[in-house]
Amino acid sequence: MRLRSIIAAFAAITMFCSSCSPADKVEEAEKPDEPEQTDPVDPGKDPGTDPTPNPGLPEVIKILAIGNSFSADAVEQELYGLFAAEGQKVIIGDLYIGGCPLEKHAANAVSDAAAYSYRKIVDGVKVTTDNVRMSEALSDEDWTFISIQEGAGYHGFYNTTYNGVSHSMEPDLTTLIEVVRRACKNARLVYHAPWAAKKGYTGKKFSYYGFDQDVMYKMICQATQDVLKAHPEFSLFMNSMDAVQNARTSYIGDNMTRDGWHMNYSTGRYTVGCLWYEKIMGKSVVGNKYHPESLSDYKAKVCQTAAHYACEKPFAVTDMSEFKKPDDENGDERKEKILAKWYFSPDRAKSDGCIRTWTGQDQIGVYRYSNEAGERGFYNANEEGKGKLSYVQIDKTSWPGDNAGLSTLDASNGGQPVMCGPMPGDFWQFETTGGHEFPEGTQLHIIYTYNPGRYGAKYWMIEYKDGDEFKPVPAFERKTETLELSSETITYNMAFTTSQRIVEFTVTLENHTKEFIVRQRCCSEYQVNDKWFDKPNVKCVSRIAGDPNNVEKPLPVMSQVL
Repeated sequence: MRLRSIIAAFAAITMFCSSCSPADKVEEAEKPDEPEQTDPVDPGKDPGTDPTPNPGLPEVIKILAIGNSFSADAVEQELYGLFAAEGQKVIIGDLYIGGCPLEKHAANAVSDAAAYSYRKIVDGVKVTTDNVRMSEALSDEDWTFISIQEGAGYHGFYNTTYNGVSHSMEPDLTTLIEVVRRACKNARLVYHAPWAAKKGYTGKKFSYYGFDQDVMYKMICQATQDVLKAHPEFSLFMNSMDAVQNARTSYIGDNMTRDGWHMNYSTGRYTVGCLWYEKIMGKSVVGNKYHPESLSDYKAKVCQTAAHYACEKPFAVTDMSEFKKPDDENGDERKEKILAKWYFSPDRAKSDGCIRTWTGQDQIGVYRYSNEAGERGFYNANEEGKGKLSYVQIDKTSWPGDNAGLSTLDASNGGQPVMCGPMPGDFWQFETTGGHEFPEGTQLHIIYTYNPGRYGAKYWMIEYKDGDEFKPVPAFERKTETLELSSETITYNMAFTTSQRIVEFTVTLENHTKEFIVRQRCCSEYQVNDKWFDKPNVKCVSRIAGDPNNVEKPLPVMSQVL
């Protein structure tokens, strides 16, 4: 990577003011008002086109996104394959900070902070470099396109007050544009407008829009129009919100996200990738031969069409209800081989010997305490395949008395494995034990339900074994922060709340690996109720949940994607 500093150029830029911060969380019971719009969106009017069509593209198209997890959704998974299928050479970069808003990007640009994870795809191979400065990424290539986007859920707010929440993209958007244009005079600026959340999503960022998908979509449309009006510097805009909303009118329905907020790894990321491809290439994506193996040809066509309609009619939802599910459609559904599956119930826990291996006893409702380091108990896969769920802890013998350690398997908890008093370095571990050999390129999948209770540890790192190395799961944003109460600086990729959560992801191995191993490692004693103690808390309970009678609480399953 060519590393040239442009700090001197940044120093000439006037320091910017902080954006307006949102008010308190919108009351869920409050009926949302109409969003403030200076130029209301009219789906019936001529939507127009991008400010400037794409005149002659270079032999190698070079795309840099300055963004967050939404830019990762857009450019890191499917976009390269779409270009490669047409024989178009492309280099893709993503200057990434999880959830990063314009305010932080602008501050980093001015200070040239070494704050980014720089993901770069060349010849289909992604290389990630941490602690990269914006100046380094900007000077790394002669970028053809550089995209900018808002983060932290505010992509529907340009300079807007809605339902008690106020936010402005300015002056941060202007500051960032100035920095990018000074460094990359020939690059074409792109504005990326991400999508609305899934209906029923309960995340705080959705509360800014009154938990209303239609309101959020319209506000994103309006904010994007406001941005383009204020900044003619943008030669393209990526209206991902339209492509996703179009797809939702087809038989795919409101199933485009993996967690209600981020795009899923099949239809979601592919649809957005199709939009970016067509906007950049200036030709229809419909008929492109590339699509992920998880999608049938028909479902891929639906995604391509949703993106194409978005290019033809921006700021409007195009009805795609004519795309109905084929009677024989199963080919788009991912085929998996189950490697290990668990079944939780009081009766099965006893009859299958799981109580004995977990607590050392044979009775339901008893507890075992141990402060010794190492594996404190395990729960064999008792439904299908071969595997082991275990809890491994650090040395806790310095704790007073015998007040903490491992405890579990109470009938009232449905035979689920539970432990008490996690400390940093402790981890839950899922592993297959079938004598497997997984070559490079193998896709492995896991799903389980985790319940931290009212006092459980909040911050964890979820990792998987690739070759001989444990790696953080790419699907989850890795963050580093200093905790207010404990003054600890931690790095984590999963922050739980008091509600149980489904943990699910698929990884692609980069190295030959013996057995599929996933661990959830505790990063702090900081609790989900935002309390912290300078000593272990026995009430801090950690449970691998799952209910065979409730599809909303899936049991643990490890599988290989075929």
